[in-house]
Amino acid sequence: MIEFERVTTRGGDKGESSLFNGERRVKDDAIFEALGDIDELVSWLGLVKADVFASPVSGLSAFSSQLHEIQNILMRFSGQIATPKKDKLYEKISHLSQRDLETLEASEAVLLKKTNIGSAFVVPGQTHLSAEIDIARTVCRRAERRVVTCIRNSYLGHLALGQNYLNRLSDFLFVLARWVEQVGQG
Repeated sequence: MIEFERVTTRGGDKGESSLFNGERRVKDDAIFEALGDIDELVSWLGLVKADVFASPVSGLSAFSSQLHEIQNILMRFSGQIATPKKDKLYEKISHLSQRDLETLEASEAVLLKKTNIGSAFVVPGQTHLSAEIDIARTVCRRAERRVVTCIRNSYLGHLALGQNYLNRLSDFLFVLARWVEQVGQG
């Protein structure tokens, strides 16, 4: 059983929170904005994953494990954001890799081959599941913008690969939502 004090520390009651290394910053710091948006994205992907897992549509369940892996990758990237690069802890945490990006790009390419993407502007909501995926996509775009803010305003250029990953992820989610609409799930 987790003790109350481990969850409710009261450490943020004055509008500050801690980075992974213990450094305190105000809660509306660009880093915490980016972390919050990625946390929200991970949660939306959890909802999508649960609905994908429960779906009887053939071929859809394969995306459940992929979405789970994407959630783990995003959590690793959050660790990079939450740990100053100059801190010795930075080298000890798992980092987002070029391979993670390449794997995502390859998955999108495979999915795109079996998905008809029209030329008209997409209005989300054709199916329940595709609408959930589109919400995750828009949260992903917001998270990407927040990471760009961190890179530009806080000189955190080492996060550029993560910004690229979020950019590709939003593309992947767009294609996935269109595929889900085509198979009529949701």
